[in-house]
Amino acid sequence: MNDQKIVTLESGKRVLLAEYRKQEIVDYKENPLIEALPPILSLEDAFDLLSFLPEYHPSERNLSIHHRYHALLRLSRFYQPIAQTLDLEQRFSRFIRYGYVSRNPFQKQHVQALNELHTKLLNNEYLGLSPDIRASASSFTLMGFSGIGKTSAIERILSLYPQVILHQQPLNTIQIVWLKLNCPYDGSLKTLCMDFFQQIDILLGTNYYEKYGRRSNSISSMVTRMGQVARLHTLGALIIDEIQHLLSAKGGASEVMMNFFVTLVNEIGIPVMFIGTMKAKVLLQKDFRQARRSSGQGDMIWQQMKKDDDWEVLITSMWEYQWTKEYTELNKVMMDTIYEESQGIVDIAVKLFFLAQTRAIETGVEKISPAMIKSVAKEDLKLLQPMLKALKTGIESEIAKYEDIIPMDIEEYLQNHIPVIDIKAQIEAKKEKIAKSRMEKELSKLEKLIISLINLEINEKDAESAAKFVLKKNSDLTIMQLMAASIDYIENKKQNKVNVKNKTGKNELKKIIDNGKKQKKSAYQSLNENGYIKNPLQDFIYI
Repeated sequence: MNDQKIVTLESGKRVLLAEYRKQEIVDYKENPLIEALPPILSLEDAFDLLSFLPEYHPSERNLSIHHRYHALLRLSRFYQPIAQTLDLEQRFSRFIRYGYVSRNPFQKQHVQALNELHTKLLNNEYLGLSPDIRASASSFTLMGFSGIGKTSAIERILSLYPQVILHQQPLNTIQIVWLKLNCPYDGSLKTLCMDFFQQIDILLGTNYYEKYGRRSNSISSMVTRMGQVARLHTLGALIIDEIQHLLSAKGGASEVMMNFFVTLVNEIGIPVMFIGTMKAKVLLQKDFRQARRSSGQGDMIWQQMKKDDDWEVLITSMWEYQWTKEYTELNKVMMDTIYEESQGIVDIAVKLFFLAQTRAIETGVEKISPAMIKSVAKEDLKLLQPMLKALKTGIESEIAKYEDIIPMDIEEYLQNHIPVIDIKAQIEAKKEKIAKSRMEKELSKLEKLIISLINLEINEKDAESAAKFVLKKNSDLTIMQLMAASIDYIENKKQNKVNVKNKTGKNELKKIIDNGKKQKKSAYQSLNENGYIKNPLQDFIYI
């Protein structure tokens, strides 16, 4: 599909140009809507194409904490198909192709059906088509626990099919291969129809919503136009997710919606797939007609995985993605612990692996363990504990109480667990950095000043003392100004020393004379005894 040609519609939308493949199945031959689809896959090919194993290298375990937090989000994109995923791919492959068997645009019945629909719309007549036109359309249901991987699986399968294909020669039409809608929370059929027209407009650049999807239009008008648009653009399959939302519908809205889906399948000939939690069973088994029509490919009920080869394949494949500094080997104890704490729910198992790594990194332990798996299950998945306990009991009535519990969002969790920055500490650190920078700058100026003074033949001790004193008082002056101030400082200091010495000398002589007087000595005698006056005969030499 990657080598196929992309063309631009008049609306500016880019779509895939049809390329036709020879079909081996006689029912599919010479039907351009089927021939333009990707090849039918073997189980081996489906496994390879459905797998998504993000790039990873063990060296990433040495990244910084904040980088590893980013890398951890890669687990949210990890996807490993298992046996039930491959079964779903095979069923969907048959489902979408067989729905086109009776809608071959090269057969006159297809054109007759479109004309017949148009006429009935204009005359507000019943829309039912002849049995041979709608015979191949069917529906099937995928039900399972929340977080079991229903939506992820169908989205991976849908990614194998182009959503829009342009046919030019000899057929001139735009084929919508599939359309996936979420059932409105309020179970409103009008809201569903509006969403349908909006999604078609997004794909094709049309204005169906403007023409048919306004709230002022009646539900019956929207429903009939929706059927016409689906038939006109040869919609291969309509997927309705979260079908259990119909249980919240007021009055008879849920019954109206289900009757509409039955009409799409039985009367318009559009295959419909339902996806929902186990609560959806109540809706689909209300009467025999709906239950029968929703089982065209056989109902699929996905419960928690068993602790078998599939589980081992899933956990082993996931286990490579470790971002803790110390790698933890996968053993039976670890495998059993993850199964016990997730109860075989794939989404919870992946989240536990993610949570344990986050805890190991943020606490500095840097290694996950069974004890840590149990700890994060208890502390970070508190809202899921009632559901998990119900699953452990195996009692369906208990499990049914918790079908709508939604597992946590790992991006939101990660955001809330990133270490909070201490703003005050950051400010202090910034101040210290600025002070250090200033000190380094001043040190550089001090060194230059000392060297300049030494070059003027001022001794190192005086130069350093003067430079430090002047810089402390006048750090903003230029080197020349600092040199002048330093020289002034040195000269003043020398002068002060002389004055102090003189002052100190006079005071010392007076003190000696005063002490001598107390001992009844003359001033001459006191000064002589203290060495201030020489003996006049001392310098004479006697022969």
